[in-house]
Amino acid sequence: MTETLDSRLAGRLRLNALSTLPAAVVALVVLLILAGAPAALPLLVGAAGWMVALVLRQPVALIAARRLPREQAATAVGWFSGPAEELVRLVVVLLLVRSLGDALWAGFGWAAIEVVVLAANSLVIAGIVGRDDPKSREARELLEAQGMLVPSNPFWGFAERLSAIALHLGFTLLLFAAPWLVLLTIPLHSAVNMLAVRGAKRSVPLTEAGLAAVGAAVLVAGLVLVATR
Repeated sequence: MTETLDSRLAGRLRLNALSTLPAAVVALVVLLILAGAPAALPLLVGAAGWMVALVLRQPVALIAARRLPREQAATAVGWFSGPAEELVRLVVVLLLVRSLGDALWAGFGWAAIEVVVLAANSLVIAGIVGRDDPKSREARELLEAQGMLVPSNPFWGFAERLSAIALHLGFTLLLFAAPWLVLLTIPLHSAVNMLAVRGAKRSVPLTEAGLAAVGAAVLVAGLVLVATR
């Protein structure tokens, strides 16, 4: 990869990172219209829950990076994302969520902090791919193995975040309606993450269509179960 190509890729990664932020704004506006003013505590605890889940993934990521080839390490971390996030989400729901509004705002807090952190990470990655020193080349190889350097239209970054927000809202609603559904949300969450990584290497439009369908289905299922509980 030449310096020119790296520079172009860096620009596209920056644009893709910024394109994810409006998805959170759109979701916020819709929630404000449908659910009214945000419940501050569920919103903040939802965001904190995602951060805790992120920390829980780090030991697995470090061990996998040391003991497995890059592709296998990325796969191991991807499959662990479901247990890490959904078990923490279950604790948040059991301890805090008492109403539909609480569930929606906790789910949005979870999704919103993910948008911000991933956008920030993408901006950092853009800085790495724009350099040509040995450490940057090594980092690029690792990022390519994880499917994080796939160039795409910024629209797909926006669409992907909308799907992710729908999933987080839906997963939170499902656990609020029936905590035992964590047995379903754990493998489903991991499977969706693996679909996103592997599918993007083959066809971004088809992958995003699949993610949108799953996100919508999970959100609708969560709303229906809460309404009928």
